[in-house]
Amino acid sequence: MCPGVLVCRKQLFGTASLHNIVPSELSHGWEPQVELFEGLICVCELMSKNDDIPWYRIVFEWQDGGGEKRQGQVKFFGQTAIMKGTIDLNKTVKNREEWFEILMECSDQRSVALELRIKDIREDQNFRDLLFRIREEYEMIDEMMGESDDFGDFIG
Repeated sequence: MCPGVLVCRKQLFGTASLHNIVPSELSHGWEPQVELFEGLICVCELMSKNDDIPWYRIVFEWQDGGGEKRQGQVKFFGQTAIMKGTIDLNKTVKNREEWFEILMECSDQRSVALELRIKDIREDQNFRDLLFRIREEYEMIDEMMGESDDFGDFIG
């Protein structure tokens, strides 16, 4: 992960796939999509030793046939950047009605937008509920930080 950052909670969601997104300025009408990944979504809640505010990262893992992790087996597909507040969350995950646009982290500090589809209706609703809870949490923190002048400095 990152030095000084601990994973304090994970929530798994299955039946997810990532697809390419053709930028609208390059699209000539309908463009075929390619499924790049199918597997598990893991939303990790992170805590930093230097910050009291929870951070989040979405990690995508391959799913083996048995559903069990075998020791030493590579399961990692990709991840988002660490989301440290409302601005990061809004930049990283965008709700597009039936699917999500996810900004994936690449090498050399580059990112690529992919379409996230969650196939199971219950899993999709659970993922939406978790994003709603995270957004509410960050908005409350934003309000507290905005009021920090009245109540002293916000520790975070």
